[in-house]
Amino acid sequence: MKHPVLPIALGAVALVLILLGLFALNGSSGEPDDGCVPLTLWSSDEKVPLLQEISRRYKESDRKTDGKCVNVAVSVHPSQDAVDVLADAPGSDPSARPDMWSPSSRYWVDSLRSAIATRPGRVRSVPENLPTLATSPIVIAMPEPMARELGWPEGAIGWRDMIALAQDPKGWGSRGKPWGAFKIGKTNPVHSTTGLLATIATATALSGTSDALTSSALDDPAVAGGLRALESTAVHYGKHSAVFVRNMYAADQEGRALDYVSAVALEEKVVLDYNQGVLVGDPVARDKPRVKLAAVFPTDGTTVSDNPALVVDAEWVTDQRKRAAEDFLRYVQEQKPLFTEAGFRDGEGNPGARHSEGNGTPANPSFRLVRTPAFEVAAGVRELWQRNRKRANVLLVVDVSKSMEKVVDGVGRTRLELARDAALLVPGQLTEDDTLALWEFSSPLGTEPRPWRERVAAGPVGVVRDAFGREVAGLQPTGATELYESTRAAVESVRGRYDQGRINAVVLLSDGRNEPARPEGLTTLVNGLQTADKDRVVRVFSIAYGDEADRDALAKISTAARGGFYDSSDAARIESVMADVLSNF
Repeated sequence: MKHPVLPIALGAVALVLILLGLFALNGSSGEPDDGCVPLTLWSSDEKVPLLQEISRRYKESDRKTDGKCVNVAVSVHPSQDAVDVLADAPGSDPSARPDMWSPSSRYWVDSLRSAIATRPGRVRSVPENLPTLATSPIVIAMPEPMARELGWPEGAIGWRDMIALAQDPKGWGSRGKPWGAFKIGKTNPVHSTTGLLATIATATALSGTSDALTSSALDDPAVAGGLRALESTAVHYGKHSAVFVRNMYAADQEGRALDYVSAVALEEKVVLDYNQGVLVGDPVARDKPRVKLAAVFPTDGTTVSDNPALVVDAEWVTDQRKRAAEDFLRYVQEQKPLFTEAGFRDGEGNPGARHSEGNGTPANPSFRLVRTPAFEVAAGVRELWQRNRKRANVLLVVDVSKSMEKVVDGVGRTRLELARDAALLVPGQLTEDDTLALWEFSSPLGTEPRPWRERVAAGPVGVVRDAFGREVAGLQPTGATELYESTRAAVESVRGRYDQGRINAVVLLSDGRNEPARPEGLTTLVNGLQTADKDRVVRVFSIAYGDEADRDALAKISTAARGGFYDSSDAARIESVMADVLSNF
């Protein structure tokens, strides 16, 4: 992450941040091992490596609480999940006990405040006036050649330009470029700050208001129509920007940087890191991409992640922990130079040394700042998105090999029983007019030549719901694991009924390795996925289920298909992991 314009010391700090990202992904228990006061801080993903470095410095400083050092364990926690835990929402983890929380946006703080106002939560109250640790504008990140075609960096480019390209049936061909259809990427606004803030900015631009968005603007057909047009080009959604960033980098390394997506809503800091070979949520430092991303600041308005921080007001936060947490947050606010060196802007929007056109983002861009609307209006934006999001065409493929009989430690139920429970949740997390189908796979049964079996033919969720539930309940373990051939056939099945107006995808759950091994089968499968028609891609979202799954193979499959890889090594977490996968639709 070392940057050529920074002093060597800052490059060393950046390297530490990259290495610390490994621990950021896995989290930490926060249990004391050295007599220090243990604290846990939940944060949005883009801040975690930096906050871990600040935590290390704080522990080694002379700052003490009651004469003790303070050990702060910092980990990633999605904002909506954090709200659910702190508000004691049904299904949330009752054992989770953060002492501090720093989401990307105050919207989530307002969401928590609203939740506990209607019924008691695990937190007693939520402070009104919170500090801003740093800011990062939401930008339209585009491969640099595409951005320059639209006039970047000097030209005025906005959300309406994106919508115009989305509505043009010729796509990039309308500008004489062989880049195919215009395609956007955006995280799911129900779960993600970036996706929500980008949708707020789009709706505000479409409303024509120069003030904060209002509820009445959400009823404007022009707002809904423009949003629907833009969403119609979505490649997929998801809880985290990391999936988009990994897919963009993979496409870049294959020489296909312009194939995957034309524009992605990202925080500016994520763009700066990407252009240095640092991928959000990934501790491995890579070579710089061949094609950089350009951060387009929409001239018709964008929003800013303001990164508030608070001490949790809950019974487990003792007086000593509270004092320690308050002092730690004061210390964090004193580290402004570290935030700007890491690619954030300060609370007033001032840039750091890394902000430059050469690094993909102008230091002083011209754009209109969109005010975050009232909480109830922002909630209305999420509902508007749900009504107008791109629909999905999903085939769920479940491994039913004999290894699925294995009993999961600490649960007392088999892998297949837990997988069935997770699968039964699928229809409820899609809409009635999404398309859903179900396959099982293992190895050929009897005289059957194929290792997969269709259990529910594709149809609208509202039509197949009952049959889907019956067939899932009837899944039984049998045979071996013919993963590669089943995956190839599933992709071909969805491609055979490809719907240009939908996100066409396979959700693949497997707990084993291909039997027989056949490494050439994986190579053939991956090559076929990589060379598929860039405008008719069937995305594969794979779940490595249990501790015996072939993570490497599943990750390669999903990367080649520009989908996402999800790890459920702990089989007991499969319902949560399945929900993460379904956030892509």
